Amino acid sequence: MFYWSKLLAPFTPRAGRVGQMSYIFGFALPFAGLIAMTWVVFVGAPGLLGAPGYYAIALGWTFVLAMGDAYNIRRWRDLGNSAALYKLLRPGVVLLPLLAFILQFLIPAHLAMAGDVESLVFLMGIEFGGFTLQPAPLALLAITLVGVTGNILYLSLMPGQVGPNAYGPDPRSGGLPIDAIVQPGQAPADAEDDPVKRALVAYRQQQAASAAPAAPGSRAMQPAPTGAFGKKRR
Repeated sequence: MFYWSKLLAPFTPRAGRVGQMSYIFGFALPFAGLIAMTWVVFVGAPGLLGAPGYYAIALGWTFVLAMGDAYNIRRWRDLGNSAALYKLLRPGVVLLPLLAFILQFLIPAHLAMAGDVESLVFLMGIEFGGFTLQPAPLALLAITLVGVTGNILYLSLMPGQVGPNAYGPDPRSGGLPIDAIVQPGQAPADAEDDPVKRALVAYRQQQAASAAPAAPGSRAMQPAPTGAFGKKRR
């Protein structure tokens, strides 16, 4: 399936992983800021920025949603998840609000044009009495809001897996394997609580010690004495 977010693939690659802080500053905070700006333009102070404000909001949502898709996929992979469930549910972010818009405006408008008096009264009430949501559109928007908010909070608060996993190297190590940033003879911090990792570290240290050359002058390097045996005692 084609997604418009794929057009921004050169700017937000989908391969590999993205760290917790990169996700927060690259997607979560811009997303929250855009929501606040949208509320100001459409609800808090309508017409404050004029027509340019509406264009800026539309352009901002286009980029945040398109780039955010790649950010979310890579962040799920940083947690060791394939993001399959996220990919399955992500069309709902667009489809559910679109369905709410159809139920709130398009269907009443068509019914009013067909002569339905109740739909005509409803639309006139929106026009002159203020904006009110019907139960079905309100429920669809609430489901969307809860799903999006829960996804962002979870990915922002959960730390990623330490070391490389099936989706790439640890982004916190600059792309290096975790063994490369551990000093020789020093175990990783989480190995102290894992008996398997402790045994692995001890085995590596033992192998390194046995492979090291013996120091000059040690007993292993001294030649065997000659003439010490085979002589008759007087």
